[in-house]
Amino acid sequence: MKKLFRDRWDKKLAGVCGGLGHFLKIDPTIIRLLVALICIFTGILPILVIYIIAWILIPLGPPTYITFDCKKLYRSTENKKISGICGGIGEILKMDPTMIRLVLLFAMILTGIFPILITYIIGTLIIPEKP
Repeated sequence: MKKLFRDRWDKKLAGVCGGLGHFLKIDPTIIRLLVALICIFTGILPILVIYIIAWILIPLGPPTYITFDCKKLYRSTENKKISGICGGIGEILKMDPTMIRLVLLFAMILTGIFPILITYIIGTLIIPEKP
């Protein structure tokens, strides 16, 4: 049986997103980016309360480093226009980054420029550059 735990090693704040990444076998960076996007669209308070409750309820993981296989999201160093986020998403999805950029532009038109722009800036800070 798989157990949900907070990750000791892959964490930015409390390890909740790192633990969810291990549990779902998804790169925790993608979960962090989704949490930031949801946080912007719903307001900071609901997600902050949920995160704090998860921090309290989810136990801390084992003290040894645990690896798991998943595709890692990186900012692209070769195919970038601004910071390489769309290029990195294109690489992980095996899609043309131009299509990702068009979807991002369409999302900006539908939701307004600020939520997507703030999420893009947070993504630049969260997503590591490809080594």
